Amino acid sequence: MSQKNILIFVTDQLTWRALPCYGNDFVKTPNIDRIAKDSVIFDKCYTPCPLCQPARASFWSGRYPHEIDVLSNGRNWPVSTVSTDVPTLGETFKNAGYDTYHFGKCHDAGALRGFYCEPEEQIKIPDEEEAFPLNFDTYQDIYTTKKCVDFLENHNFEKPLLMVADLVNPHNICGWIGENSGVHNDIETDRPLPPLPENFDFDDIENRPKAIQYICCSHNRQAQTSGWTPRNYQHYLAAYYYYLEFVDKEIGLILDALEKTGKKDDTMIVFMADHGDSMVARGRVTKQVDFYEEVTRVPFIFSGKDIVSQTNRIQGLTSLLDLYPTLCGYAGIEVPDGVRGTDISNVLFGKEIPQKEFVASEWHTEWGFTVSPGRMIRTDEYKYTYYIEDKGEELYDLKNDPYEKVNLAKNPQYKEQLMNMRKLLKKHLDDTHDNFMELEWYADEKWRSHKIGYQNHQGIAAPQEKK
Repeated sequence: MSQKNILIFVTDQLTWRALPCYGNDFVKTPNIDRIAKDSVIFDKCYTPCPLCQPARASFWSGRYPHEIDVLSNGRNWPVSTVSTDVPTLGETFKNAGYDTYHFGKCHDAGALRGFYCEPEEQIKIPDEEEAFPLNFDTYQDIYTTKKCVDFLENHNFEKPLLMVADLVNPHNICGWIGENSGVHNDIETDRPLPPLPENFDFDDIENRPKAIQYICCSHNRQAQTSGWTPRNYQHYLAAYYYYLEFVDKEIGLILDALEKTGKKDDTMIVFMADHGDSMVARGRVTKQVDFYEEVTRVPFIFSGKDIVSQTNRIQGLTSLLDLYPTLCGYAGIEVPDGVRGTDISNVLFGKEIPQKEFVASEWHTEWGFTVSPGRMIRTDEYKYTYYIEDKGEELYDLKNDPYEKVNLAKNPQYKEQLMNMRKLLKKHLDDTHDNFMELEWYADEKWRSHKIGYQNHQGIAAPQEKK
């Protein structure tokens, strides 16, 4: 190979379970399938935070959100700019002689330092289907795609290229909820309705931490689903898949442009998402507060001529924090001190994946109107979460309960496993200098007052009251 170019596709709010290459036989994503063909697909990759800005700042800087003080999306909880003392992925590759370009959604708190970042703009188009209205998320993707295609058509490739196509969809689903808030008539669509997931019914909610029980009070989009019928939730899934298929078309245009450059064989393609979507598991929409598989587990795919493709998905635990050191390993660039994660680039060439004891994720707040500090530890077999508010704990046996239906934290038969997970959490906090146990939670009493159950929510949620 003459050089090791890298093209990264980032999508927003895409859970691994939504894609055909991860086993979904309902949705059609032919262009993501193009990337997944003859690739290395990591099956158990987790986000360091199931929220846009903290997740993005984290994987672009190689640090956990608490290490860089990026704990929210902003508003009532200001976000710090990532310190210049922290070497970012863009800086590391630029200093190594790469052209570094980023197109699309930033929301990075300064962690994209080192990239030329094309300003975020929009190209508006009419809705293609009345049932699935488009908004600025889709309009921005159309603009991003145009700029990516224009760039690839005119770039000289004199130096190796690290390029990011940062697409927003299927995030347009958030606006779709607003258009269908509360009790409403069925939307009209000829599209077949996806089945509800096995864990749609939530009969264990009283056995969950308070932060989970009252997500409808802290999250506007969940509050807007109060009064929805099971069929409404099926329409949500249909809309989610529609916006996913929309972004798949944009990805196809960028892939076509890359092929026309004649540099496709010299380019490794990475496909990933910042975090997932609840996809109506437990009657939940979008993401907030919880660490369930749907919102923390994301696609992580590497494709290229020099990649040794695998027939089966790689089963070892990985994290989006592995992106930074893995790209450095692939390109032969030294990893800066302090970067978290593991260099798994050898897996791309047919080696076995390094075994992680666990991966971690964290939550603080979305906008600062309620604050629910939480941490997740995920081993190969178990998941453990802890929330400051009520010292709420969750423990799931993911081998026997992959849909996280039953919280085992209070089950005496799992006491030994619970103690072990507590020790792993302490180890993680110590290793990453995380003062999590000293953090404070906040939620006005009225956001903890109604009968438990998302369908029992009435009125607005906390973020809307403060507008």
